[in-house]
Amino acid sequence: MTGIFKIELSRSGALLAGTATVVIGVAGLYVPALTGQTGLWDQQWNLLAVFQRIMLVVLWPLALAAGAWQAGRERRSRVEELLSTTPAPGWRRLRPSALATAFSLAVGYLLVLAAGAPKVATAAGYPGHGWYAVTAVGVLALAAAGLLGLGIGRLLPYAYTPAVLGVGSLAGLLAAIEATKLEDATKPGAALLLPYFTSTISEFQAVDGAVSTGQAWWLGGLAAGGLVLFLATNRLVRLLAVVPPALGLVLAAPMLTAAAFPVDPAAVAEVCTDDGGPRVCVTAAHSRRLPALVAPARQALRLLAGLPNAPTSVHEAVPDLGRRQPTVEAWLDSDNLIATDDAAELTARILAGAGTPLCAREGDHRDGAGDHLDVLRARAVTAAWLAGGHPVPGPTVAPAEQAHRDTMWKALLALPADEQQRRVAAVRAAGLTCGDQAAALGLGAGR
Repeated sequence: MTGIFKIELSRSGALLAGTATVVIGVAGLYVPALTGQTGLWDQQWNLLAVFQRIMLVVLWPLALAAGAWQAGRERRSRVEELLSTTPAPGWRRLRPSALATAFSLAVGYLLVLAAGAPKVATAAGYPGHGWYAVTAVGVLALAAAGLLGLGIGRLLPYAYTPAVLGVGSLAGLLAAIEATKLEDATKPGAALLLPYFTSTISEFQAVDGAVSTGQAWWLGGLAAGGLVLFLATNRLVRLLAVVPPALGLVLAAPMLTAAAFPVDPAAVAEVCTDDGGPRVCVTAAHSRRLPALVAPARQALRLLAGLPNAPTSVHEAVPDLGRRQPTVEAWLDSDNLIATDDAAELTARILAGAGTPLCAREGDHRDGAGDHLDVLRARAVTAAWLAGGHPVPGPTVAPAEQAHRDTMWKALLALPADEQQRRVAAVRAAGLTCGDQAAALGLGAGR
């Protein structure tokens, strides 16, 4: 069996399918970085595992077509009748081909993971929970596509079968993305039966274990059905090929009732300094950034010390977790934490809104909404007042926007000193209660 398996690997299209998986997968990982799209998968093992599953939208049709091509080998070589006269059972003769196809695709998928591993290993502070199960399901999904392609290719041994399968399945998967809204693809339902995910996750999420188990049952059923269809030697056995997928679906359905990407409690747990100075805390997911944050955070606390009820510690604010924000703490949004390594800019980002995170309120994210722009302006001007200079270090803004901020800055400085401090304190109070910071500053069109 070992010798036959080696021959299958070297002389069949299985090895080529595995190689194509590696090439396309690695390109999918690193080509986006060349266009400036970084951070999609390289900050955590969970992100890498989920991003690989997203790439199955292309790799799955490829594996399906490769399996169908492999199944038509005997017909293309015109040895079908000759081989059928051998005394060995047909399933025994076909088994090495199925094994070689599934093995090559599985190894190709794992090699893509290995290609991304060095970059993740140098950046991930917290590995993430359950990524190995997500990867295992991805391996199973790709192997299932290859075996299903083998089965369909043997059932329909025509020259055009691989092309129709590949193009048709790609079109079907892309149509599924359109049919399933992005926000719905992460919720319980039929979308979780797809071999791929239609959206990535944040560093604070994980794929629910029940979802991975359910997907494994379903994809395992597809793989078994494809294998039966490929090895079957009569019509009755081919009809039985529907049993494994049906059984897998029955077992999977109760498990696909959970939200796909729940918050990972271990990822959002705080990691804090313990050197006797003011506490600076980040989430476990961003623990590698803590050493670089300590000095900028403590500088921000010194600048905030003149406010009433000044904060005494700095914490990372994780969006959409509903954490209460005690008035003794200063907050830095997760997006701001990972946006820069410059110490002065980190301090300025903490000072924005007088040490409060940007609150997401209804209407805040409308494109070009003036009320939201006023909040951003108020936060920037507050940071400048605390830092003692305008503008503060940070991303360059458009000249028209900078002119608005300059006007607000001059209007703030024109007020008496005690009134300036009162308004900055009011901005902080508004930020801690998700209030209107623009209105609190009183220099823009508040909401």
